[in-house]
This record gives sequence, structure tokens and C-alpha cells, in this order.
Amino acid sequence: MFDDTYIIVPAYNEGTVIRTTVEELQQSFSNIVVVNDGSSDNTLQILRELGVPVITHLINIGQGAALQTGITHALRMGAAAIVSFDADGQHRVSDVIGMLAELDKHHCDVVLGSRFLGSAEGISLIRRLLLKAAVIFSNITTRIKLTDAHNGLRVMNRRAAACLDITQFGMAHATEIIQQFHDAGMTIREYPVTVRYTDYSRAKGQQSLNAINVLLDLLIGRFFK
Repeated sequence: MFDDTYIIVPAYNEGTVIRTTVEELQQSFSNIVVVNDGSSDNTLQILRELGVPVITHLINIGQGAALQTGITHALRMGAAAIVSFDADGQHRVSDVIGMLAELDKHHCDVVLGSRFLGSAEGISLIRRLLLKAAVIFSNITTRIKLTDAHNGLRVMNRRAAACLDITQFGMAHATEIIQQFHDAGMTIREYPVTVRYTDYSRAKGQQSLNAINVLLDLLIGRFFK
């Protein structure tokens, strides 16, 4: 059903959860590519056990770089649709299926997941406020009105994926992606999704204080690139 859809999963030291994440995706999708971004734990060993295609960066260079590596590979493989999907268990496979249907139904180029149209399970108040601030900043700088500018769940057609040239390797890549879609004239829709904040994802990098780093990266990425 999704033979021409490629799921790109950037992963850095996700040995605790990567098996569950990939196995859930494998129930619905055959083309899953994990970009192992210089992991030093057992992430690569688990992926080999699962038999999933893996592209490995020898050193950790950031999620933006991992996404670009995966997208470039998917385009070379002839992908008609490409999905970015976080490795840490925050996203639901059912949302991906809904977003692909949205892409097809409305003949748009990009569908972005929005936790603020859907739900954010386990999110702290301070993180919610900081993410809202990131949305305001992104909307002002990109001139695109979105409700969630920093969601890792994205679905794009081949044309949209081909327009991306991600240079911001830190968290600023999220705003850069939106800006590049806008500059290339891509049609964008949002879709309500569920983001699940767990003890693991918070410890991994989703703490409330780390949301401040998101805003700093956005400022640096916008004004000093």
C-alpha cells in the first residue's frame, strides 16, 4: 500500500527505544531507513538485528544532517513520498497514515504534524509555553502561519523533498525546513497528531529547560547562518 513511501528515522543513541519504534513502523511500511548519527551505544547492533536499512554517520553531526542524508537517499531510491519520524517513541504510526491520506486527498506538497491541533501527552506547562514562543518566532521569520513549528513528524511529496538543502544541523533545522518549503512555493497543510512525552524522551532531550535551547538555535540559525 505504501511501496513508494520512505520513512526516515534519524537516531542518536536510541538503543533503549529504537527496536519498538522500528517494529511499530514495520507493521505498516516496508521502506524504513534509519540514519544512525554517530551513536556510541547499541543502536546500530539492534538495527542490524531488525534487518532495517541503516546509513551511518561516523560522528554525530545533528538531526538536520541526518534528515538530509535520509531524504537524499530516499530520492535516489525513487520515493514518491517521504516521512520524517523521530526515533524516541514520541510519534504514532497511525498519524503517519492519516497524514499520507491528507497529502493525497488535498494534492498538497507537505503535511506537517501539529501537537497543538492534536494533543501533547505528558508535556509540561513551561515546555508548552516555550514551544508556543518558538511558533510565534517561526511564523514571524518565515511568514507562514502554523500552529506547531517544531514537530519532527512531517510528510512530503517528492517535489517538496527535492527542494530541501538542510544546512542547520542543530534544532534550527526545523524552521529552515519550513522556510525552504515556503521559498520553493510548496503548498503546506497541518494535521492534528499526538506527541507522547515519556520519562525517556524527557531524559533524552525533551526537558523543559532544553526548550530554551530550541529558541536559541532558532535565533542563531536565522540571523547568523
